[in-house]
Amino acid sequence: MVVRLGVVKVTGVFGVPLLLVAGLLGQSEPIPLSEEDAISFAARNDDRWLAGSAQRALESGLYEIASEMANDILASGRSIDSTIRAQLALTRIDAYLGWGKVEEAVRLLDNLESHGVDENSIALRKAVLAFAEESTQDATQAITSIDSSRLERGERVWLAFLRGWLDAASGDFESARIEFETARSGAEDVSSELYSRIAFLTFVHELENSEDSISIEELRQSYEAFRGSEDGFRYAQLLAVAADKDGDREGAIGILNTALEELPVEYRSIGDQMRLLQVVIAGLDSDAGRESARSLVVDGSDRGLQRVALQQMATNGLSSSEGQNQYFLDTLDTMLDKDPPHALAPEALYYRAVSKYYSAIREESSDSFISVDDDGERLLRDYPDSEYNRGALALLAASAWQRNRFRTAASYLTQFRSEYASPDEESRLNVLIADCYFRAGEGANNPGDFSDAADAYQLALSGNLVRDESSQVFFQLVLSHLNAGEIDDAKRALDDPGLTRRSTIVKIWQAEWMLIKRMRQLGESMEAYERINSFVGLEDLNLSLQLRMLWFGSKLSFESGLYAETQVWFDRLMTVLEEIGPSELIERVESDAKLTLAESLLRQGTVDEGLAILSSVRNEFPGSESAERSYLVEARHLSDQDLVVESSQLLNELVENSPESRFAPLALYEIALNAEKRGQGEYLSQAIEHLDRIALDYPESDLVYYARLKQGNLARKLNEFEAAELVYESLENTYRDRDDRYWAQISLADTLIARASEDPSKFEAGISRLEYLVDLPTAPVPLRVEAGYKIGIAWENQGELAKAKAAFWNLYNLFVEDESRMQRLEKQGRYWLSRSLFELAEIFQSEANLDMAIEFYRKIEELGLLGSELARARIDQLRGRGPIATAQ
Repeated sequence: MVVRLGVVKVTGVFGVPLLLVAGLLGQSEPIPLSEEDAISFAARNDDRWLAGSAQRALESGLYEIASEMANDILASGRSIDSTIRAQLALTRIDAYLGWGKVEEAVRLLDNLESHGVDENSIALRKAVLAFAEESTQDATQAITSIDSSRLERGERVWLAFLRGWLDAASGDFESARIEFETARSGAEDVSSELYSRIAFLTFVHELENSEDSISIEELRQSYEAFRGSEDGFRYAQLLAVAADKDGDREGAIGILNTALEELPVEYRSIGDQMRLLQVVIAGLDSDAGRESARSLVVDGSDRGLQRVALQQMATNGLSSSEGQNQYFLDTLDTMLDKDPPHALAPEALYYRAVSKYYSAIREESSDSFISVDDDGERLLRDYPDSEYNRGALALLAASAWQRNRFRTAASYLTQFRSEYASPDEESRLNVLIADCYFRAGEGANNPGDFSDAADAYQLALSGNLVRDESSQVFFQLVLSHLNAGEIDDAKRALDDPGLTRRSTIVKIWQAEWMLIKRMRQLGESMEAYERINSFVGLEDLNLSLQLRMLWFGSKLSFESGLYAETQVWFDRLMTVLEEIGPSELIERVESDAKLTLAESLLRQGTVDEGLAILSSVRNEFPGSESAERSYLVEARHLSDQDLVVESSQLLNELVENSPESRFAPLALYEIALNAEKRGQGEYLSQAIEHLDRIALDYPESDLVYYARLKQGNLARKLNEFEAAELVYESLENTYRDRDDRYWAQISLADTLIARASEDPSKFEAGISRLEYLVDLPTAPVPLRVEAGYKIGIAWENQGELAKAKAAFWNLYNLFVEDESRMQRLEKQGRYWLSRSLFELAEIFQSEANLDMAIEFYRKIEELGLLGSELARARIDQLRGRGPIATAQ
């Protein structure tokens, strides 16, 4: 008798150990001097959810789906966390075992150790393979080497079952009975699905053991002698097993059918055993097997056997053809339509939700998850004490995660934590809950979500995370505070030795980098500079961290214009470099620090020394990024001195010598800028050619967009507006998803309006584009103001003063009356707003509406916009108190 088996490894919260680590979610640019090859937090947790889904598929008996999902992740080619990889390797081999794909399981078994799987778990799988191949010798050898204390609870259940099987094979049926009972009892404590699977296997083997010592003829005689009695029906089962083992499957099924027809109602429980035996013998691929399973599940009386049959139907139905899957779903519907409710209604709801969940994943249909939620919520609501609620909450959380409904996922996980999580699981659940809030915050740009994430990360750090986990979580804690606008909380976390000691040096560095970056964005550059200064003065500071902070200090001193102090930072840095000793990281730091020092010297006017250092960087660190960047630094210095020819020669040297450098496209771009700087038409044409080379030679470079945009601008300078229009239209169509696509759109609008004399329809097209940009909430506020200004100027140039006035007035309403928008204007937006208000005041002045003109000049002064002094002079002039004031 061939029996399909499924090894279920149940650990952690969702059947997998929830080792959750954090990376750089929310940090788009790589953090320098972070030499570890970190897997992003987002990628790790996406893999974690996928691994959890694969594990749930395995536990539900969906072996094909489980193996398919595990294979997809492992074959993706991306970096995968070692713990997740080990779990997926186990899930895959267990799925093959359950699916009956013994050869595939054997092939993968030898690779388990390379995936970091514990040797005891590997030995257990070897024993299960031996069981599948009925090799008691190999199974005994594998089991002998197993330390059961190193196994998970689910694995210990299988160990007990295998021991029972070996005892039975040796003829020790009493020991087998004890081991089988141990396996059943242990499985019941782990999960209902595992219990059903173990109960099914022990049911089969106990029946086989009962008839092993009796011949078929003796069983037939006993069956006939006791026919119609309880003993007779038990002999019927033994006879059917013996007939099936003898190769007479049809005869075995016939014996059971006859016995069932004769079975009195008082022996219903024996009837349930017979129907389950029919399932075993006939198999669920046959009509007879499916009908027996359905009859037992829907109308049986032994709940334990019903659950076993339902589990088998789930395994077969959800992993087989569409027809068999529908047969299974129809059975579930029948169970759930019963009134009063069926005893297995909670199980039916759970399996129906599982079926819909994996169908939704395969179909990639977001709407299909709604029915998963319906069944999961119904299970929680109508059957609050069901043991399947644990799985339902996990399923609902996963369903929400799949649709990016992260707050909902966090809510389900929080409920799971409070009702089912062990102390060991709580910390990892807190990390996952925090990640949900973090992703919700990213999606909605909501500081409150980031604040909730920080609370959950803080809670996780108070638990029992290992150092690798806790250091990743520490970084996420700081990043969450920063994204929530809680700068002081981020500082407190970084200054708390109780938290920092749970982190690696690299993660502390990355968190400090993010804090300093955010402080500078908030205009706190000097405070950030002082923080670094104080940090490097701490006693017993780790040299590796001190090295990074000194490097950072030198960069920040240069960028803050404190060029003289850059030399001090450099000297302190070189002292630490000598203490640490040579390495690839040290070379990177030293070469970059020298480059920064050279730049600071050039800014101070110490040109010869600065140029000498640039030359030394190229000589001492050939092929390094610093050496390549030294060409850019020197070329920019030359360009600033109006030595554009010499600058371009140096840049061209970089392109020719290092065409594969990531700085080569930038060098070409700056050569084009130098050509533009020369002004004449032939040089503008040369600039366009250099920009075209970027697109041709480096099509994957992000600079292609800017090169094309600059080409359009240069074409307009050359009065080649038709060519410019084509460039901008191409950019608009090619880069629809870029955040800065609006610059091409506003340039196209300018070009269309400029061509209105050739074709009046282009004027309306240009105005329409500008109006679209003004009203577009996702566009940068400064650009929206610029677009509004250009609408007004365009109408003013057409002599349509009423329309021009309306356009400028619209800007006033949008960005002056709305305080939140006013705060987001930035320098460029304030410039365009100032020009708009000047134009509006001048129109009113031309209409002799002096009161309104004065009002808008006054508003310019009141808002502190560019030209405030001119606005005051205009007011005085209009009131007759001063000379005529004109804009320069």
